[in-house]
Amino acid sequence: MARKSTVLLLTPGLLLTGAVFLSPFVFLGLTSFWTQRPNSLLIDPAFTLVNYVRIATDSFFLGTLFRTILLGIVTVAICLLLGLPIARWIARRAVRTRGILVVLMVTPMVSGALVQTLGLVNLLSLLGVINGLLKQLGLIDWSIRFLGNEGGVLIGLVQAFLPLMVLPLITTLAKLPEDLEAAARSLGAPAWRVWVTIILPLAMPGILAGSILVFFASVTSFVTPQILGQGKVQTFGTVMYQQSALVNDWPFASALAMAMMLVLGVLLLAVRAVRRGLERRPVIGSAS
Repeated sequence: MARKSTVLLLTPGLLLTGAVFLSPFVFLGLTSFWTQRPNSLLIDPAFTLVNYVRIATDSFFLGTLFRTILLGIVTVAICLLLGLPIARWIARRAVRTRGILVVLMVTPMVSGALVQTLGLVNLLSLLGVINGLLKQLGLIDWSIRFLGNEGGVLIGLVQAFLPLMVLPLITTLAKLPEDLEAAARSLGAPAWRVWVTIILPLAMPGILAGSILVFFASVTSFVTPQILGQGKVQTFGTVMYQQSALVNDWPFASALAMAMMLVLGVLLLAVRAVRRGLERRPVIGSAS
């Protein structure tokens, strides 16, 4: 009886998951093996690997994939460098203050990527706030071009996804006992050694979780590269949009999406292997 009740309770959720997620995913996979007929918008449903061969042999798409992954890695690195001290400072606050700070950290994400990106356009444009402020301070004579290049896209990605790095780090660092740091300092360990030998190893679960979230979000982002890149910075997200919405080649756009998911799956397995290797190692070395 209890088993039947469990099945009845799970059935609506499973059906909803299948209808909303699994069915479109299966259709996406099937479409990636179809082709668009030449000089036509009609789709040929015959099974073929021509789309994947095109991705693997065309230097443009391979270069776009490399650029997208590189932007994701750099975004993760910057978010980690900025997020660690922020998360540590928030984690050391009182519980009530910590909750308020977390809410403030997450609030920009509620507005969506489009609103944030349009705000950055006003800040980073040639006549924007940042260039105007730098001119007023006498630091520059000519406006710096932030938009239309990888630098502007990188600024937008870091601004958008920094909370995804900070939140897991706060959760991990808040659990670390302060006694370990106090003991290390009492034994004469400098601050950098406390970070390297104590804080970073113990915070590794949060670092890995935040890195995965930021990397996946940045390499699949479309709005930020499209607007801040001004069509001059091609990422896999923008190319998929062009193939689906502008060229109307849905089979090839589906193949691009599946190729990206395959790359992300391989990277996720690699991170999982690294995490298992770290879990087998002692967190803090012995005194010997």
